[in-house]
Amino acid sequence: MDYEQMIATVRQRGGLGENEAVRSVQAVLSVLGERLAGQEADNLAAQLPDRLNASVTRNPQGRRWDVGDFLKHVGDREQVANADQVREHARVVLTTVAEALDDDDRNDLLAQLPGGITDLFGVPTPRG
Repeated sequence: MDYEQMIATVRQRGGLGENEAVRSVQAVLSVLGERLAGQEADNLAAQLPDRLNASVTRNPQGRRWDVGDFLKHVGDREQVANADQVREHARVVLTTVAEALDDDDRNDLLAQLPGGITDLFGVPTPRG
């Protein structure tokens, strides 16, 4: 999936304008990357369009955020105060990201996240 297609998909699914979609994608990828440990953020960034690579924050230790913390940080970075809106934007972006990843990378990514966050991806969680 290329950059324009990813932004267009988020716009359509979320009923967002161009700038709002870009801001949502950047905020969600930033917080998601910060939540991931080890090389997982690099692996995620490598599967996304080049223009989004810098949006994925790298934090080798990974933050231990639950879904509430995750969404709070997304809202802060997106500058959206409405919790329902933030959840919907995160869901739309993460569903689109899930579709952009190959199965192995998606499963590796989901394996690092708690249930509340994996639910936002809209795909079955891999079982170990």
